[in-house]
Amino acid sequence: MNRVTHFTELLNCFHIALRAGPRRGMRTTSLVLSQEQPSHDNTSTESPDAEDVESFATGSAEDAEDELRNSILDAALPFVHSYGWSQDALAQGAESLGYSGMAHGMFPGGGVDLVNHFYTLCNHKLQLSLEEQVKEAQGNPELKKGTTAFIASAVEERLRMNIEYIDSWHRALALHASPLNVQNSLHNLGTLVDHVWYYAGDRTTDFNWYTKRGILAAVYKSTEIYMLQDKSEDFQDSWAFMNRRLSDVHSVGKCAQSSQKFMGIVRDVSVAGLSTALNILGMNGRVR
Repeated sequence: MNRVTHFTELLNCFHIALRAGPRRGMRTTSLVLSQEQPSHDNTSTESPDAEDVESFATGSAEDAEDELRNSILDAALPFVHSYGWSQDALAQGAESLGYSGMAHGMFPGGGVDLVNHFYTLCNHKLQLSLEEQVKEAQGNPELKKGTTAFIASAVEERLRMNIEYIDSWHRALALHASPLNVQNSLHNLGTLVDHVWYYAGDRTTDFNWYTKRGILAAVYKSTEIYMLQDKSEDFQDSWAFMNRRLSDVHSVGKCAQSSQKFMGIVRDVSVAGLSTALNILGMNGRVR
């Protein structure tokens, strides 16, 4: 495994929140605009012109292609155990659906496309789970967790989704952090931490919004790396490591009264997470 790649990915997580920005508001705006009803003025009887028909046909073709791509990606995941995150796994997935193995040509990124697909699936699965948990807590207040407990549970739930592929996850991380995939990588991780904070009840709009998500991204990635060498039963050492880092995130959320103290906590959690990850990767003592 390329240790520099791991280190670079861990550093990148501190830029995620700044690149992402508060996205929830924009989604809401888009939804409202999309729900505007067309005019029912009967005086207008214009039929669709050729351009509209062509646009519709193009859109339908693109939707069909996306559906086919997703079907092949879904079918390829079970083959990762035998072929890794590779074009071979994609070819096997295509053949299992009755398509030619050459269909892997639909995925120019090869294994990177497969990793991104898995990451997106897991993020969506987590979002649905967190949404359901919030609804249940609204109906039964006794089920409501504190913010830190909710975040810890959410991060652990998401990380557990990687366990099925833990033997090859070092390769998945390398592909995910590759230079050509940096935009998707940041988007995937940014979406993940945004889901967690949003369903934890965070509605901040100040600089805290960025800080919380940036630090949580660092906690997630450092724990993800920690899991690669964790031999404890059910990854208990990883969850303990994660909870130690999350206690610092909790402090950030409560620290608004002193900017000096606030920045000190940000520095401490960042250095602690990076230092531990570097120790895991065997890089401490060699980084200047």
